[in-house]
Amino acid sequence: MLLFILESNITVPHIPFWQQMKVTINDFNLFPSVPPTIDQNEIKTQKISTKLFCILLVLIITILLLYTSLIRVVKTVTINDPTVDKYVELYDQYSQTLSCPCTKILINYEDILEIQYLFHPICYSDFIDQEWITLLNFYSAPNHAHMKDLFFASSQIFQGLKSFCSSIENILSNNLNKFYRNEYVSAYVKSSQLFNSEVILLIDQFRNALINDYFLFFSMIHETTEGNALLSVQMTNFEMYPWNETTVRIRPAEFGNCSCSYSSSCTTEAAFINYNNNTNIFVVPELYIGCYFIKSLLLSTLTCLFQKQCILHFTSFFTYLRGRETRWLDSSFLNVYSNNSTVQDLVDQLMIDTWNSSTMYNQYYNECQPAQCTYSYETRNDLVFIITTLIGLVGGLTTSLKIVIPRLVKLIRDFLLKRRQVDLSDAD
Repeated sequence: MLLFILESNITVPHIPFWQQMKVTINDFNLFPSVPPTIDQNEIKTQKISTKLFCILLVLIITILLLYTSLIRVVKTVTINDPTVDKYVELYDQYSQTLSCPCTKILINYEDILEIQYLFHPICYSDFIDQEWITLLNFYSAPNHAHMKDLFFASSQIFQGLKSFCSSIENILSNNLNKFYRNEYVSAYVKSSQLFNSEVILLIDQFRNALINDYFLFFSMIHETTEGNALLSVQMTNFEMYPWNETTVRIRPAEFGNCSCSYSSSCTTEAAFINYNNNTNIFVVPELYIGCYFIKSLLLSTLTCLFQKQCILHFTSFFTYLRGRETRWLDSSFLNVYSNNSTVQDLVDQLMIDTWNSSTMYNQYYNECQPAQCTYSYETRNDLVFIITTLIGLVGGLTTSLKIVIPRLVKLIRDFLLKRRQVDLSDAD
């Protein structure tokens, strides 16, 4: 009974938590020997190895964590069967890296572009209608009237305008059909901006080439005619006159003080002539007649055809045109030309007043038929990737440290102990 009372009076001293932790850390050993050793030097080596292992492990994991968290990596994403709207959305965000290979590399022009045009109003008017030209041949003029008179020249002038319109329209139609059969090369889908700029450039090249080709063709014919000094069927550059009762001779025609023998550019204002007093009855403003109808027509303007009173006065000289309703040209439909543009100005632009060109990007995209699009972007690693990467590395890192650190610490401690023993022996 006394023993029990004595034992119950014994109190266990309280050890602070931080001291318990200090003891635990001090006694923590990841590299115990098997079987356990009582050699204090060996135990100290094991504890040092443990502390160094923990420090290096935490330090390396921290470095790896910071590295994988802060480093920027390139990620590539693939989109299968993207629509045109999806492509536009991706291009707005990843224009530098977006790549969409086309499954169809060659695309006909006619599938991705369209060219429309409007001629000068003269080409849609009654003035080049064959009925109008035919009716111009019915007039009241003396038998000795010559081709300088508009009674004779009118039908030729409007026939020339009709020839310009019809020939250019045929050339345009044929060349446009050939142009549409060309193929647009596209290995990868192009952005709408690049596509539109390239197609517009192709259209401009086609238009300029067509204008240049027609200009060269027309110039060659015109210069050949002038160079050979060919006699005009209408007798405008040379005229016949009686030499005697049995002989008729030909002499160069003259327009004002200009002779067709010296220049094919001689012209005079076209007019209806009163042969009784050899004066002009009515002069059509800015309409000329010269050595060659085409040459003088190119220098003329269509000013009269835009004026109602001028047309009424003109038609009054022809039997079957009197009282006939003839619509004058409307200048409000002009975009490039003006009322006083010369016929040469019109021909230089193929009689076309307006070009309307359009590109069809959606149709181009559908023809291209990209099976997939890929794009890349820079970003930081996400949390899942960081965790999985660290888990994958920690296993190998732990194994490596467990192999290297104990041996390295033991090697260093053995070296230091031997060095200390040598110093002590030298001191004795």
